[in-house]
Amino acid sequence: LMTDFCLEVDGGAGLEEVRAVIHALCPVGPTMDPAFLLAFPLLLTLSTPYNACRCKIQHPQTYYCMSDVVILADILGPANNTRTKRGFRVNVLKAPQGTPRIHEIYSPISWGACGYRVRTSQQSLLLIAGYLKRGMLHFTRCHLVYFWYRLTREQKLGFEAVYRTGCKCEIQPCLICRHNCPQPDFGECVWKQKNCDYEIWEGNLSSYSMCVPSMVGSCEWTRIQKNYQYQTPTPAASLFTQTKMMYQGSNSVS
Repeated sequence: LMTDFCLEVDGGAGLEEVRAVIHALCPVGPTMDPAFLLAFPLLLTLSTPYNACRCKIQHPQTYYCMSDVVILADILGPANNTRTKRGFRVNVLKAPQGTPRIHEIYSPISWGACGYRVRTSQQSLLLIAGYLKRGMLHFTRCHLVYFWYRLTREQKLGFEAVYRTGCKCEIQPCLICRHNCPQPDFGECVWKQKNCDYEIWEGNLSSYSMCVPSMVGSCEWTRIQKNYQYQTPTPAASLFTQTKMMYQGSNSVS
């Protein structure tokens, strides 16, 4: 399966309401800042400057599984910058158990390196995914920056607990979705959206489903149950207790 379904973002190039399938190689990484997370891929005919930020369109589960940590936080304002990184002061509301205390997060200063920029002095209830380096959280627009309140109930449960059960599976976009999609390999789920209109957060498979191993071991799509956290503990449900997000602030978030 071809996996290079990419999003090319450039600060100078306008993002029009363009819908297309991009068949091109691009490095793993960066997406856009929150206001543009629902934008569509640029057409191949649009030129891309050398220093453009290129991002893969990925399923929410993939963002979760590829990140060292996912937090829910308020961005309070700027922190001290390094030579190449821009710092942000944050108040972490939720983080996985065992995560070191985080008061500052860092993103590349360069826009071309997919650095994140805050459009207002503060941003509240942001879901932020990234990688840990020396106990500090680093992220780019390619990892994940999205508003918690915009998620469906199923997506919230995914990030709080259940996406982890599918991290051994790979989710592959169907790049030829106007025709018959290739059959998935044993450890894959094919991600197909109607009319090739790929959106990270919308569509049945993005909004309500996850890709997990089946009883026979192959990966398959399954709908996330809204009452998952209220089920009687079982070996599968007990994973929720181990991986659920813990509050690090006094504010209740639902």
